[in-house]
Amino acid sequence: MKPTPNLPQQHAWTLEDFHGRRELRKSSDKPGAGVRSDWKSLRLPDGANSLRNQPLGRAVGKEIRTAVDATAGLGYDTYALALLGVEVLALERDANVFALLADELARAKNDAQLCAAAARIQIEHASAHQRLPTLREKVGFTLGLFTAREFILPDMILLDPMFGGERGAAKPSKEIQALAATVGADLDADALLDMAIASATQRVIVKRSRLAPPLSGRVPDWTIKGKLLRFDVYRAGAR
Repeated sequence: MKPTPNLPQQHAWTLEDFHGRRELRKSSDKPGAGVRSDWKSLRLPDGANSLRNQPLGRAVGKEIRTAVDATAGLGYDTYALALLGVEVLALERDANVFALLADELARAKNDAQLCAAAARIQIEHASAHQRLPTLREKVGFTLGLFTAREFILPDMILLDPMFGGERGAAKPSKEIQALAATVGADLDADALLDMAIASATQRVIVKRSRLAPPLSGRVPDWTIKGKLLRFDVYRAGAR
């Protein structure tokens, strides 16, 4: 499905092109000053080795080979998972955010520094609520480890729901402001947790701000904490 070219009039952000790149821009922004996805901005001097010791890498562990990033956004966690060697199906339901994600993936596949990890990523403009129940269907996949299995169920599912005002300090970053205005709060995220646990074969990881309550009020099996964020991990056992 082709993303819509612009946000509706009532939104403060519009999807624009600047020198071949897509960006979300406020009316006060100069061309080129909008929000875009830029995986090179991740500070990973040692690549996957840098990630292994970070909270996400520790939450993922060493046995995960396939994953679904069910709320992909701009794809930073998607790329991080791929850099760890995981094949990732990334889902994003907002058409404008998906346009930024698709733009960055296309750029990454032609970048010498990013292309190896980018080859392990497939993206879909889809709602996780609708897509997760269909993962057993062998439709549209090009990732080797997914298609080689009798049933297409990921080892892991990552959830990073957006909640108004949850993620930040005094003033949210421009990126978070843009996503919050575009996507809004994921008010249906609680239902997604049970769906994810039923669809992953090993674990579900939920990314939360440090002080946020557990998603759906469900106590995780274990938690990996960072300075600003934490990763709640739930055991899964879909077959």
